[in-house]
Amino acid sequence: MRGRLFTMALMPWSGWSRVWDGVRRAVTRPRVIVRSIGGLGLAVTAALIRIRLGSSNRVYPISIPRWHHPVYVRGGKSSDTTVLYEILVTNEYHLVEGLNSPRTIVDGGANIGLAAVYFLNRYPSVRVISVEPFAETFEVCEKNLAPYKGRATALKGAIWSHGGRVSLDPQWEDWVNKVRAPAPGETGTAEAITMPSLIATAGGFVDLLKLDVEGSEREIFGPGAKDWLPFVGNIVIELHGADCKERFFEALSPYEYEVSSRDMVYYCRNLRLRTSV
Repeated sequence: MRGRLFTMALMPWSGWSRVWDGVRRAVTRPRVIVRSIGGLGLAVTAALIRIRLGSSNRVYPISIPRWHHPVYVRGGKSSDTTVLYEILVTNEYHLVEGLNSPRTIVDGGANIGLAAVYFLNRYPSVRVISVEPFAETFEVCEKNLAPYKGRATALKGAIWSHGGRVSLDPQWEDWVNKVRAPAPGETGTAEAITMPSLIATAGGFVDLLKLDVEGSEREIFGPGAKDWLPFVGNIVIELHGADCKERFFEALSPYEYEVSSRDMVYYCRNLRLRTSV
């Protein structure tokens, strides 16, 4: 995820002095509030503000227009409301809106499952497999996907190049938490889940692979990617740095595809092996 404006505009406050400071900050960023009202309506925007004012230790339900079930987001300093804003207001995944009736989507770096819920509501027959390694975040993800039982699967772990264990590396904001290989002497704190196993779970083919994995794409698109990429039709991915971008597009070099991008997010559609000249 990229922007911080909504987070800054709707910061949690305690005490009247902090309330006034928060009001001042929001007023200086009217575009964020106006866009939220335009995209979500006044009632939902007001609810998001109340949640940002709420407790970091609570999970709050919120109803979204055109979504069949409420979703749950954490209050206070959590970035969950910002994620929701970016998906629904700044239209984070508009690049994939032309995808034609996908059957299976793998959501890597699922966070609390908001992208999965977006896809589940947009494509009524799709099945989404969500992968998230951080325990507290995964718990909310499971809660958000529960109403879609039969079409949604939540797996606790991290997509990696090989099986085994990985180590979790929490960051200052939960939406940028990272995963890394265990250091010498570490046993790892989360399950590593491979793309071949996810493809098998999906029935042999993934129509859309969505990845927002905060740098783990360097590992995922290593040499072993050649074995599973033929079983993926489209990819939407956020690339974190020049080395991730280089690794990703090198892995895709044997393929023809159409590509579009927005900031750090790239959509590579209709992957097909290049024909020999």
